Amino acid sequence: MNLNGYTRPLLSLGAALAGVGWYAWRIEPRWLRVTRAVVALPDLPPGFDGYRIAHVSDVHLGVRSNVEHLPVVVERVNRERADLIAITGDFATGRRDRLLASAPVLGELAAPDGAWAVLGNHDYYAGAHLVRALLDRAGINLLTNAHHAIARGTDRLVLAGLDDVLHGIPDLNAALDGVPDSAPVVLMVHEPDYARIAAAEPRVRVQLSGHTHGGQVRLPVLGAPILPKLGHVYQAGRYTVGDGLALFVSRGTGTSQLVVRLNCRPEIAIITLRRESPREPRKDTL
Repeated sequence: MNLNGYTRPLLSLGAALAGVGWYAWRIEPRWLRVTRAVVALPDLPPGFDGYRIAHVSDVHLGVRSNVEHLPVVVERVNRERADLIAITGDFATGRRDRLLASAPVLGELAAPDGAWAVLGNHDYYAGAHLVRALLDRAGINLLTNAHHAIARGTDRLVLAGLDDVLHGIPDLNAALDGVPDSAPVVLMVHEPDYARIAAAEPRVRVQLSGHTHGGQVRLPVLGAPILPKLGHVYQAGRYTVGDGLALFVSRGTGTSQLVVRLNCRPEIAIITLRRESPREPRKDTL
């Protein structure tokens, strides 16, 4: 069989595959995007109309390329001048011997109402005590089954955070203990599929999660071939769960130890809260 006629097409195919591989390894993992979403809440106190949250997730500092990219992430977040920074876990992965060295860079994150975080499953793999020390050195507040009330005059917005669902002991009741019915809650929890539980709590109006990385690789038609436990139902982007819980799942800024992204750029999200009359149509967009 004469294969000469196939030589050029095969070479072209090989070159194309090599190009895609190079792009997925060297280009897209560093091609940070800013995603903007508006969440309209009928009962949002007037003082928080236009409140902006910078949502960051999955920096995975045990991976060298993620450590090198962290200053870019921090600079881009700060440039947005959000009111608050919410980080939904997985600060660590893989090697942990130099984890604390990233504290000065993380410590540059700045927002009027502070930077707040929860732990993820990889933080437990690496050692939750080390991640807590990292956050303490960086001046990032950790919420573990606890909440923090943000004030604008007499108005209140509550930020709550849960322990990691897979390896911690998440307790939503403890996190919301003392939160009045009139104060809407923004909940941080690493694993997005927890939203099916959070949606049953009427005080929780928004959930911020990460964990999935969006799959890192998303194929046409097929979507993401690999997703983690508790990240299959809600994979990436914006969802409405139950009677109106607004869930946002970040694709994260880093990668796992497999440094590759394809059709799934790293992201930070800027989420703006808006008041909405119950009689008006929903206008929240992604």
